[in-house]
Amino acid sequence: MNNSIKLGLKLLLITSVTALALALTNMLTAPVIEAKAQEQLQESLGVVFPADTYEEAELANKPDTIVEVYKATGSNGDGYVFQILSPGGYGGDIEFLLGVDSEHNITGFAPLNHAESAGFGKNMEEDFFKEGMIGVNMDGEVTAGETTEENQIVGITGATISTGTIVRGINDAASIIGELE
Repeated sequence: MNNSIKLGLKLLLITSVTALALALTNMLTAPVIEAKAQEQLQESLGVVFPADTYEEAELANKPDTIVEVYKATGSNGDGYVFQILSPGGYGGDIEFLLGVDSEHNITGFAPLNHAESAGFGKNMEEDFFKEGMIGVNMDGEVTAGETTEENQIVGITGATISTGTIVRGINDAASIIGELE
């Protein structure tokens, strides 16, 4: 019995020291990780809607899928950037940024986080998909198809679930764009 207590105390000491080391490491790296995430967000904001400044827009009622809305102000005109977390992708939630100009046309798309499968849903990271959104108007319901039209983005072949999830997020942004002006 005495041996068991000694062994238990040694194990407790080892796990306590390990837990303390992990806590200290987390405490030291958390600010660095947060700063890097903010830097990446600012970079991505500039990709989807180039502007001089981005300010968080206040909205009383926004869909749960809209994480944040940024008012973009610049010499080339004003617009908005929507940070969207759309649930229901093939691999889980899809988080992305969507830039929109003052005429409600999409100016850019940037995926932030997703777990979509390679060769299908992951194609949202490809230029053909990002460029296929530019100029799509959000005044009506946005859909997906084989070509870009006024209210239609280019869909990803073989990834209808991923495309549908993105389209739902875009339409949620479109539902509140009138409240921002």
